[in-house]
Amino acid sequence: MSAALEPRVHAWLDRQVEPAGTLGLACSGGSDSTALLLMAASWAKARGRRLHILTLDHGLRRESASEVLRVAARAKALGLPCEILSWSGDKPERGLQAAARQARHTLLARACRSQGIRQLLLGHTQDDQAETVWMRLEAGGHWRGCSGMAPVAPSPLWPAGRDLQLLRPLLALRRTKLRDWLTRRGEGWLDDPSNQDEAYARIRIRRHLERLEGAGFPTCRLAALADDLRQVQAQEDWAAAVLARSCIRIEAWGGARIDAHRLSMAPPALRYRIWEALSLALSGQSGLPDRRALDRLDAALLATGRVTAAGVLLDVSARGVWMVRDPGPVLGRVDRPAPELMSQHGDDPVWDGRFALSSVPASVSPGVLGRDYSGLPERDVLSAIPGFARPGLLALRRAGRVVALPGLDDRTAEGGIAEPLFLHRFCTRLLPGQRPVWFDTSESLQPLLQ
Repeated sequence: MSAALEPRVHAWLDRQVEPAGTLGLACSGGSDSTALLLMAASWAKARGRRLHILTLDHGLRRESASEVLRVAARAKALGLPCEILSWSGDKPERGLQAAARQARHTLLARACRSQGIRQLLLGHTQDDQAETVWMRLEAGGHWRGCSGMAPVAPSPLWPAGRDLQLLRPLLALRRTKLRDWLTRRGEGWLDDPSNQDEAYARIRIRRHLERLEGAGFPTCRLAALADDLRQVQAQEDWAAAVLARSCIRIEAWGGARIDAHRLSMAPPALRYRIWEALSLALSGQSGLPDRRALDRLDAALLATGRVTAAGVLLDVSARGVWMVRDPGPVLGRVDRPAPELMSQHGDDPVWDGRFALSSVPASVSPGVLGRDYSGLPERDVLSAIPGFARPGLLALRRAGRVVALPGLDDRTAEGGIAEPLFLHRFCTRLLPGQRPVWFDTSESLQPLLQ
């Protein structure tokens, strides 16, 4: 049985890996990622593909520095490049696992972006899936959360991970089978002592599931439950995307016009999928909105007035329904100064999670339009923009004067290139199993769904 694992993984990679480009692989040196490394290496060699290994020194144990060197040595023996990433700085005393997960995603996404990698292989197994499902059930999670990890999913990191797809070829395989396969080949692996520390919730659950399995409960049923729920989730996501095509129009400057009647007639589950995806797209925020924020948006749909939640402003009036970036967080409030809106890692500057900037001259500064229209030759360019949306628009200025309003005029070249990310975020969030679809952001969603 273990001998058939490698062809099985190769066939999975043939189906899921894009036909060109460098493929990334995250390897810790443990049994799962070591098996993935060896299988992916033989696949890449047979098909003439480039494979780039990434390994992380988390700095949580003294041994970690030597462990990543062992991973790098194994990669070198296979003829593969290996990049060592380091999580430096102070580590939190509480919530260490969550912080480590965030750091791992951040470092991997940045490294992939710098290498031009659009797909990253991860070594999660069926055992990891069962643990994830149990943890979310135990926490009283929503059924969508209990669908576990997807075999193919977008990076959860925004904006640095916006073009990165995560692939999990081993998600249907048991860890014991992978270790048997390694042993038969005479290959060793690293054992992380923290995997024995029941101070961590995941390790406590791992031991609990081992006891359940010993008592006759096959934990593979948890992974099968996740598979079934993902099928339901995919159907719901597609239905929400079809609904969005009929009632949402995202404009290139960052606002969305909403057909309130059509959206209000839809089932609540589909409305909430659209609220979540749309608020993320228009706010540029990295974290998911909580349920209470989505409740406020949904309740406001059938009322007349204005509400702010989840980083956006929803305006419902006789003239129509608009959702735009909440100007408060970007302009600052009385009790809270305006934040730094530029995020930049290497040559990848992004403004407010909404616009990717490139070729911006040093003399040009990106910022909110606010109430200062100095340099704007024609105010008519703002005529189609609701007044409450104008302060939060991106303006490119030189010497304090507006030289471009990205998404609104044709002068962007004077201040560089500002690529709107709204539709990319909306579509990736609404249809997470699909590759990002690129099209003119001034158009409706029709090109995506036809």
